[in-house]
Amino acid sequence: MEALRQQISAMRQSFFDEDILDTHIFQLEQVEHISDPSLFEDFVNVYLRDSTKTLAIIEEEMANNPVNYMDLDKYFHQLKSSCNCIGANKVVNEAKKAIELCKEENLEAAKASFEKMKVEHTTLKTKLQAYLEVK
Repeated sequence: MEALRQQISAMRQSFFDEDILDTHIFQLEQVEHISDPSLFEDFVNVYLRDSTKTLAIIEEEMANNPVNYMDLDKYFHQLKSSCNCIGANKVVNEAKKAIELCKEENLEAAKASFEKMKVEHTTLKTKLQAYLEVK
């Protein structure tokens, strides 16, 4: 049991050390024991489901010709907001860059930022799923 606690603690710390998540998301774990035993897991799963869908919508929007920058801006803001709620720092930072690039109508740079965003999101998703499996 102690080994499992240490593994969970190390995994949690790696989110902070790698600046993948900030600390406030794990406060839900403290609350879940009191109010709802699956609150943290439910919150993470809703985030992962919704953010994955938003990424797919953004990818579709970027493939349109001509690109509707107002729609892209709206979806990048939506993604940034949901990532802020969970504390997904690296994804938020890329979303901010993409929003600015869309304002400039710089599609190629926005696409490059979006690719980085997808990598950061995949890393986050993989680590969160692994964390939920051992938690």
